Amino acid sequence: AFFAMGSDRNQSRSRSSRRKRGDADVRESGKQLIGLDFDCTITVRHYYKCIVMGLVMGRELEHAHCPTFMRWIRQHGVKSVKIPTGANVHPIVYAAEALADALGTEKWKSLIREVFLGGEERIKKLTHWFAAKKELGLEFAIITAGVSSSVSMALAAVPEWDSFFPTDMVLDVNGSRHQVLSTTGQKALMLRDLRPAAKRIIFVDDSMGQDPPPDWILQRARVTALGLEYEGPGMDEESFSRIDAALAMDDKEGLDE
Repeated sequence: AFFAMGSDRNQSRSRSSRRKRGDADVRESGKQLIGLDFDCTITVRHYYKCIVMGLVMGRELEHAHCPTFMRWIRQHGVKSVKIPTGANVHPIVYAAEALADALGTEKWKSLIREVFLGGEERIKKLTHWFAAKKELGLEFAIITAGVSSSVSMALAAVPEWDSFFPTDMVLDVNGSRHQVLSTTGQKALMLRDLRPAAKRIIFVDDSMGQDPPPDWILQRARVTALGLEYEGPGMDEESFSRIDAALAMDDKEGLDE
C-alpha cells in the first residue's frame, strides 16, 4: 500500500507538471518578441567600432563616431590604455575591460550613458517605451554582430533596463547555428530560435538597407523587419511609432484571418 500511494502521488505530480508545462506553452505561444540590434539601434554611436577602431587599432579618424568617443575619454583623464591580448578572446573584451578599469566605475557608466546612449533624456524615453511594451506582454532581445558579453557589460551601466534585457536575451551571431550570407538574416533566424512559439517577432536593425535579410528567411522565420538609418542616431519616437504600427498591423491581420 505504501508503494502504491507513493506511485499515485508521483503520477499526480507528473500530471500536474505536464499541466504546468502545457500552460507555459500556451502563454509562450501568445508572446510577442521585439528583437533589436545594439549599435546604432539602441545606441546613438557605434560602441563596437569606437572601441575596436578608435582604441584597439588607433584609427580614430576612420569612423565618424570615433573622435567624439576618444575626445571624451581623454577629457576624463585617460590618455592611453594598455590593452592585453590573448588567444580565443575578442579584442573588444580586453579593451572594454581595460578602459573601464582606467576610467573607474562611475566614469565608465557616464561614458556609456552620455556618449553611447545619448544622455539621460533619451534613456528616459527608451525606458518609458520599453516599460510600456513589457506591460503589454512583449519581450525584448538584443542580437549583435559584435560580442554579446561586451554588450552586457555596457548595459550594466543602465540598471533600469535589467528587466528588459537579461543576459539570456543578449546574444551575438558568433553563436548562431545558421549559415547564411546575410547577417541580418542570421539574426532573424536566431530570433525565431529564441522564441519558437512567439505569436509575432519584430526585428529592428540599422543595417537593413546595407544588408537586407532575404525574403525567404523573413517568411520562414515569420519575422517582420524594420530598418533604421545606417549608423545613425538609433531608435527615437519616430521608430517607436513604426514599431507600434507594425504590431498593430499584425493584430489587424490576425483579426482578418
